[in-house]
Amino acid sequence: SLVLRNEWQSMSINTIVSKQYYRRRNSSSLLAIAAVLLGRSSSFAFQQQQQQHPASSFSRAGQRFLSSANNNNNNNDNHHNENLLGSLHVPELKDRLRSAGLKVGGRKAELIERLQLHYTTTTGGSVPNPSIMPKRKTKSKKAGAAASKKKEEKVVEPKNDTTPDDKEESPPPTKKKKTTKAADHQRQTERTEIPKLWNPSQSSESTTTFKIASWNVAGLRALLRNHPDALPKLCKDHDLDVLCLQETKLQEMHLEDPKLEIGGILLNEEGYDGHYSCSTTKKGYSGTAVFIKRRVTATNNNDKSNSKDKKKDKKQTSLSSFFTTGKKKDSKTSTDDEKEVTNNNSANDDDENNNNNANLVPLEVSYGIGKTKHDGEGRAITVDFPLFTMTNLYVPNSGQKLERLSYRTKEWDKDLVEYMQRKEQDRPIIWLGDLNVAFAARDTWNEGARHLAKSAGTTVEERTSFQQQLDCSEYIDAFAKLHPDALGHYTYWSQRSGNRQPNKGLRLDYYICSPQLFEEDNDAVIRDCYMLPDQVGSDHCPVVLEIEIKKK
Repeated sequence: SLVLRNEWQSMSINTIVSKQYYRRRNSSSLLAIAAVLLGRSSSFAFQQQQQQHPASSFSRAGQRFLSSANNNNNNNDNHHNENLLGSLHVPELKDRLRSAGLKVGGRKAELIERLQLHYTTTTGGSVPNPSIMPKRKTKSKKAGAAASKKKEEKVVEPKNDTTPDDKEESPPPTKKKKTTKAADHQRQTERTEIPKLWNPSQSSESTTTFKIASWNVAGLRALLRNHPDALPKLCKDHDLDVLCLQETKLQEMHLEDPKLEIGGILLNEEGYDGHYSCSTTKKGYSGTAVFIKRRVTATNNNDKSNSKDKKKDKKQTSLSSFFTTGKKKDSKTSTDDEKEVTNNNSANDDDENNNNNANLVPLEVSYGIGKTKHDGEGRAITVDFPLFTMTNLYVPNSGQKLERLSYRTKEWDKDLVEYMQRKEQDRPIIWLGDLNVAFAARDTWNEGARHLAKSAGTTVEERTSFQQQLDCSEYIDAFAKLHPDALGHYTYWSQRSGNRQPNKGLRLDYYICSPQLFEEDNDAVIRDCYMLPDQVGSDHCPVVLEIEIKKK
């Protein structure tokens, strides 16, 4: 075979075939070896000659050997091509694909496979030398920067067909100012004026005006720290008889802490008794409080004189306690003591002359709504007066993700209305406070917004449940009845969005009353209901209810 290789390397495949070496016995095997030794091009030429000559001219052994030799040769060529293409970088592979008009996307393995298929069909599998491939044209960074700078400096002068004599100085073109839509938070929501329906001076000698204020303070300790005069000023300016607070976020320990001056001290000098309901299931959560103005009547005047010398307790435990100042003073002269006694006596005389009314003195104070599953959150305080029952409420919020929606509408709302119906069997009722629902369309500044249906307080479930509560005993929303045309009167504004100044709010705080309280022949008649939107200290504002009460 070595002799044949040396001899046949100098011959072309055509010479070998023309001399008919392959017709000798076993010469086909030798010829196949020679074809393999001559290389890939000789193998292709031999295959072309084989097409001209019948395949039967080769022996079977020669045919099998030639077939296997060709396969091995092709495998070697493919392996060689893969190594060559694999040594190229992706940009070079893409350049080759672009020059061939093929797709350039994909991974490197996909690019190589695409090129191999292309070369197999066009060049018989041979891969062109990289040196003869067209080079990719790339711009240098300097050239690119220079070109962009030149483009900026290039100024296109407008064409003008007029002669120089006809040219006039034209004013420079004015750019149109972009008109941007005003930010949504800057739009003002109108608050219509509502008339004052009642004046306490209108009360006759046989009646008096009883004022209740309800306010969600969003944390009582924060309010006292940031606005220490807010509650005393509110009580004094509006001559309140009852102040109801919601979301106090107090614990029992806060009432007993002398540094905070809350339990037994808050509003004590102003003449109010405080009652607190704290959450026991979750610390710093929920909570309500009620402050009731102390009254002097014939029945409790003796109790006051007998308890004058008793030691003052900072924590209030009963309605008849704290008829004197709850704060301790370090030192006091005898003259000061005499002045204080004189002032107290004069104030008591005014009470006896103007408000000596047993109908204004509460009969009982209770906590919760009679259900253990609800009462652990400190959401309700009920005060029974002789002519009506008042319940201060902080209704559970459904949550940002409406995780408590089912609990609120299917459990709390139903149990609450059952509790109020039981209380109504004795006397008319008023349930008030932050009820956490914007019931009607006018109770929201953006009614119709898509997100309202999925926001706590404005869901269909909450509004439907609230309507069902009102329908149970034909309960009446006091503000809606007294001011049916009022618009823009809200009780809550989001501080995070800065919605208070543009008055973009919700009406979440209510007074829900028995129908009897609006009848003229009743001993207690509701006369007016209004908001105090200028009161600062919380994201809610106080709501006031005025009741005309007959003296007893």
